[in-house]
Formats: sequence, C-alpha cells, structure tokens
Amino acid sequence: MTTWARYFDERIETMPPAWTRRLEEERLAEQVARGYERSPFYRRKLEDAGIRPENVERLEDLAQLPFTTKEELRVSQAESPPYGDFVCVDGIEIVRVHLSSGTTGKPLVTPYTERDVATSAEVGARAFWAAGVRPDDTVLHCLSYSFYTGGLSDHAALEATGAAMIPVGLGQSARLLELWRDLRPTALFSTITYPLHLAETAAERGLDPRALGLAKLVVTGEPGGQIASTRRRLEELWGADVGDTYGLSDVWGTLAGECEERGGLHFSGQGATLVELVEPESGEQIPVAEGARGELVFTHLYREAAPLIRFRSRDIAEVIGVECPCGRTGFRFRVLGRSDDMFRVRGVNVFPSAVEELMRELGVDRFAILLEAFPVEPPVRILVEGVNGRERELAQAVRARLDFTCEIAAAALPRSESKSKRLYRIYEGEEPPA
Repeated sequence: MTTWARYFDERIETMPPAWTRRLEEERLAEQVARGYERSPFYRRKLEDAGIRPENVERLEDLAQLPFTTKEELRVSQAESPPYGDFVCVDGIEIVRVHLSSGTTGKPLVTPYTERDVATSAEVGARAFWAAGVRPDDTVLHCLSYSFYTGGLSDHAALEATGAAMIPVGLGQSARLLELWRDLRPTALFSTITYPLHLAETAAERGLDPRALGLAKLVVTGEPGGQIASTRRRLEELWGADVGDTYGLSDVWGTLAGECEERGGLHFSGQGATLVELVEPESGEQIPVAEGARGELVFTHLYREAAPLIRFRSRDIAEVIGVECPCGRTGFRFRVLGRSDDMFRVRGVNVFPSAVEELMRELGVDRFAILLEAFPVEPPVRILVEGVNGRERELAQAVRARLDFTCEIAAAALPRSESKSKRLYRIYEGEEPPA
C-alpha cells in the first residue's frame, strides 16, 4: 500500500502565522491598489470611504475598507454586462466563465484568467487532499457541470491532487450504477443529498451500497457534513469515510477541507484569500479564536479577473480551533448556516441545519420547513416524509432541543440529486413542495 505525504503543499499549509501574515499584507496592498487602478467599482467605493490604496498596508487596515455585497455586484453586472465594472482585466485575458448557483437571486457571472484557473485548482487541491483524496483514487464527480463553479473548477482541483476523475454530473444515477463495476470508483464527490439519493436508487435495483466498495465520500455545498448525525447516516449507508469541504462560487470553488482529525474545516486559501469574521448585524470584526461565531468575509489576495474585497458571504461559521494535531495552520471552522436562511420564532434564532441535525438523529432524511407568515409565529409547520405516526415525538423533540413549537405533518417530498431545499418562505411567494 502506497504511503502518501500528509500535505498537498507542506510549505503553505504549515506556514507559521507570522510568515502567513507577511505574505497576506504584501498581497493585500497589491490587490487593493490593483482594484483602485483598474476597476471603476472599487475606485468609487474607496473614494466614497475616503481611503487611498497606499494607506492599506497592514491587516489592521482591512477594517476601514467598505464591504462588498452580492447585491452590489449584481447591479454592477446589470449596468455593465457581462462582467460588471468590478472586473480588473481586459476581455482578451479571460479564459473561463462560470455562473454562481443563483440560490439567493440572479446568478453572478464569474470570469477567470489563466492564473485564476491555476490558483483555484491549487487552493481546492489543498482542501481535497486534507479531506482524503489521493493520486490512487478514482473519483466520481457528481455535481452539476452546467455553468456552475463546482463543476469544472472543482473537477480541476480534484485532478490536481493526481486522482483519476470521472465526470458524472447529475441525472446519471441509473447509468452510473450500471457501469460501477467497470469504473471501480474509490471516492465520490457531491452534495450531502446525492449519496442519499444514489443509495435509494441502488436499493431499488437490489444493490447494497456498502457492497459497492466505495471508500471515501467527499461532500460539499450543504452544512450537513459537519453534522454528526448526518455523517453517521452516510457512513452507515455506504461503509465509507466522509470528508467535508467548503467553498463559494464567488470566491473559490473549494477553499476549506477536513483533515484526518475530522475536527472542522481547515481554511486552505492561504496566500490567495483573506478571511475575516464579522458580527452579522453590526459588521464589527470578531477575532478568529476558538469558539468565535460570525459571518465569513473574504478578500482576494491573488485574483486577477474579478477580485472581491471584503465580500460578505452571509455564511455564519463557528471557529473550532486555530491549531490542529495534523500540523496545518489554517484555522478550523464549521458552517452553521446562512444568515438569510436563519429565521426567528419569538426571539429564538433557528438555522435549518439545526433542524436537520435533530431530524437525522431521529432517523428522518427528508423534511421541509414552511414559514407561512412574517413575523414567524408558532407553531411552525414542518413537513416530514416517513414520519410513520411519530408526529408528536418529533414535535416534542424540536421543542426540547430548539426551543420553538412546531406542527409535524406527513408528506411525500420531492427527490433531488442536487442540494435539498429545507426552507420555504411562503409569505414571500415561494411555492411549498408539491
């Protein structure tokens, strides 16, 4: 059996914090100056804030820079199509274009230069290597390749680890199972939802997922990878080790991955991206320290085509630790959910991921939360598939764990190979699941 190195890039992944800081400050100054010189969007933002780019030299200077929001970027692209006036290169330099997933509105058009493509692969490969992908793996890539960053960009990052890649995409589950023994995959990369769907499809064909020989499940796109009950469910179904990863279409396809300690996601974007924690409502910085919670904010340090400066992700994260037995110096975190998915029931803040954690513990894979009016008043209606007469038990568990009252209703919920939609804001016109 081959013994592989612990790290994809030991120098950068184990770099002492003081060295990392020096690299980040050098590249931050360069990136801000470049944005000011080449982008009308960033020139306006800096001038409106009374900031000269030459005054941004230290990480402490970051707090004076204005935030960038997805809404601003959408307006920029609507007024200056296709890339917006935040783009910092000429069109001839762009070699690839992706779209964001569009789950929170109109998709953003994201251009890449040749160097951007290489940086994306490098950052992602560090994360995938941490999560367990190795050159002797044959990986089924089961995310959509249609426009989406997680398709080709994550494929390239996985390929950079040396693994053999099989571009499956979505909509091929039956065909994949037919070809399984010919392909002999050792790993699968997908959302949390897909291996659950594929296991059901296999069972319908008389196949035991555990007998298919899959050794690794590398997951992304949903917070369930950091939920113990969800992880156990996948491991029991497939008899495979689960490694979680994280990324954003707007920043890098993948920029964090779990190491073998399985104690949170290691940030893997050193030298390419700065990350901050801020208080979601006030925007005040929160020190990155064990136990800290806040919204993740990203600043590109090494991005040519469409750099982002203090981009608000709307992802709420908790820092698990800043050191790890594996030796990586990228801090460890878990994503709790999106701030725009969180809802409040009489003063109690609730993330759909918290409901998922409880439901998985109780053996429920499919559920949907319906918010029928604003402000949200109890009981909150939750549709559950396979409730089997346990409505009262589930409702009591939600009340005891999450401190709000709900009404559990049995329902047949739609199947999906991509991300599972957990929350429906009926009062905003969203159609409930049929």
